[in-house]
Amino acid sequence: MKKNIIITGASGFVGSYLLKELLLLNQFNIIVLLRSQSNRFRIESLLSECKIYYIDTISLEQIFKENSITGIIHLATYYKKTHEAHDIEEMITSNITFPTKLVELASQNKSQFFINTGTFFEYSMMSNPIKELSQIVPFNLYASTKIGFDSVLKYYALNSSLNIMTLKLSAPFGYNDNLKLIPFLINSLLDNKEVILEKGEQEWDFIYVKDVVSAFIKTIEFILKSKRTVYEEVLIGMGKKTSVKEIVNILNKIDGNTLITCKKEYPCEQIFEAYIDNSKAKNLLQWVPRYSIKEALEETFSLYKENKK
Repeated sequence: MKKNIIITGASGFVGSYLLKELLLLNQFNIIVLLRSQSNRFRIESLLSECKIYYIDTISLEQIFKENSITGIIHLATYYKKTHEAHDIEEMITSNITFPTKLVELASQNKSQFFINTGTFFEYSMMSNPIKELSQIVPFNLYASTKIGFDSVLKYYALNSSLNIMTLKLSAPFGYNDNLKLIPFLINSLLDNKEVILEKGEQEWDFIYVKDVVSAFIKTIEFILKSKRTVYEEVLIGMGKKTSVKEIVNILNKIDGNTLITCKKEYPCEQIFEAYIDNSKAKNLLQWVPRYSIKEALEETFSLYKENKK
């Protein structure tokens, strides 16, 4: 009999790729938790294969009452790079209160695992390469709420039989992402628009979304095979840095033009270096990223081009 797995945040960028991969594997019954107002454009074609609950119309307790839940993969989040006062309540509710209720119910109902999603921005950006034991210095309030929930998970790791793992992601990118740097640049090229960026010396750990998804799959496999109760925090990234200028050069070459240039002065303080040590993921999960930055950018560019309206 297939195990029942809950996914939160399935309508988001990484969550949509993970949902598709889990459905392709056909090893689990997938239960998707959404809000009634969630934008489902990334997953609309997949929802007929899932069981859906709208968490603003039904209690979480009812979901566990109706289903025997083996595990939860928690990707839902409220993200703001720079918050305003009106963001605080929703950020705390979404990033701490809601997942705490989920992990409590998972514990009460003897679920097997809870996989959480964090960020490398929880760590000091002066610790490069960032490791799991690097100094905790949140970059913003969002990262602070993720750290707060990490503390909650440590409590449940000690006081329940749940297997708990947090995957802390570097900088995922790919097709259908929110309008961050790489999608902005690709769409500008496809629209034949010139873009003048800053000098592009920032070097970050960019990782293709498909490699992130494979890390989640490896984590599920690891937990289900585990002979002991586990609590682990694992950094997921390429384990190397790529400069913005390098990304620009690759995209210009793919497009066959030089519409993007890097020559502006930096208007404010920048994070010039942020990359992780992914040895723990390789050793513990037997996971390695398969896509080079060039391969990932080529595939991402191709997908945007094919789906351009």
